Amino acid sequence: VDNEWKVAEVGAGNLGSAISHSRGFQERGFQISWVFDADATRVGTHAGDFNVLPMSVLHETIVTNKVQIAMIAVPAEHAQEVADQLVNAGIRAILNYAPININVPDHVMVQYIDPVVHMQHMTYYLSTNEMR
Repeated sequence: VDNEWKVAEVGAGNLGSAISHSRGFQERGFQISWVFDADATRVGTHAGDFNVLPMSVLHETIVTNKVQIAMIAVPAEHAQEVADQLVNAGIRAILNYAPININVPDHVMVQYIDPVVHMQHMTYYLSTNEMR
């Protein structure tokens, strides 16, 4: 990665807060610049170094700042709605931590992070190796 990419994060709960505290993204050129949440009790609090913003300013923030990448760290039942809002604002790449496949237009790239799936892969590997 030879550019610095500004990233919007949606979700300031436990997972979102952990993500926003991570320094690994910035070290590799991905600057988490905004954190949004729909929960009024989280709006105005801090997630990492970020003041949590309301979802009502997501569209304007993304459009104004020409943001192309976002992360979704919300419960599965809200992920599609959030993805729709992100795509409508112009996001073209989404890293989805929610344990659900989201539907997006063909021009939008989605990568999924599901720790349970990775654990399943590991246990399959372990059980396969034990059989040898």
